[in-house]
Amino acid sequence: MSPGESAAASPGEAPPRVARRRVRLARGPVTIGEPAPAIEPRLAGGEPYRPDTIADGGSALGLTVRAASVRGLHKRFVGGPRQDDLCLRVHAASRTLIAAVADGVSGAARSDLGAALAVRYATAAVARQLDAGSIDWPNVFEQAAWALVSEERRTDSLQTGSLATTLLVAAVSAGDDGAVAVQAAAVGDSPAFRLHGKQYDALVGQPVHMDDLIGGGVQALPRDAGTAEVGDCALAPGDALLLCTDGLALPLAGGTGELGRAFARELATPPDVVDFARLLDFSRSTYDDDRTLVAVWVPR
Repeated sequence: MSPGESAAASPGEAPPRVARRRVRLARGPVTIGEPAPAIEPRLAGGEPYRPDTIADGGSALGLTVRAASVRGLHKRFVGGPRQDDLCLRVHAASRTLIAAVADGVSGAARSDLGAALAVRYATAAVARQLDAGSIDWPNVFEQAAWALVSEERRTDSLQTGSLATTLLVAAVSAGDDGAVAVQAAAVGDSPAFRLHGKQYDALVGQPVHMDDLIGGGVQALPRDAGTAEVGDCALAPGDALLLCTDGLALPLAGGTGELGRAFARELATPPDVVDFARLLDFSRSTYDDDRTLVAVWVPR
């Protein structure tokens, strides 16, 4: 009798009992430090439809990718839409992975749509430029900004800047010789880091520390398209590139605190896609903003 099969019952006998294995599901978010209040989220209203959480991942060009965006506790409580977004794209001809994350400005009426448009137009612009041979970062942000302006004009919006959003874009090129080079550019406070062991090296965007004050004058598209900060680095085997919005960057605090240590430990190797999203959806008191993270690993 092979494993998993049960013996057949003889005529007149009761059928044999089959052992049932109980599926155990994880309950509640990962807690780091003092937990945030537990609530039942309200479904987000409005158009277009915005899911509470998105998760993606896989392998491409010898790289391993995980991506997730989760709605913050405040939005879940009031039923507001997730204003963060992300987009991934592979440019096979140049062996380049393109990734973008965006954080819609909270005070802008339709910034959730602005974030969605920005990441899609920016990754498409990078792909077109790679067809021509090189990336013109100012033009990438100009094209993303023009997509927002065009949408405002299409809907005859009377609120200039109703689609305002930050934008962070990266191009990860995997050479035939095994070398991995990163180019990144950002407008606003969505930073990129290289995670090397327990160390977070800032690529674009300034590291945020626990005692920093949160300012309200964030740079954003379409107004600040010409202010993009550009950086580059190389990734060694075992390194990870982290692209995130400030919903993660603020509690991460440059990787110096409890959350930084926890993420360095859990992201030492690529987790399962669902576990990656659960990790991003951690519970920590006072941090209730949307969170988005794209992580790219170079295998050891």
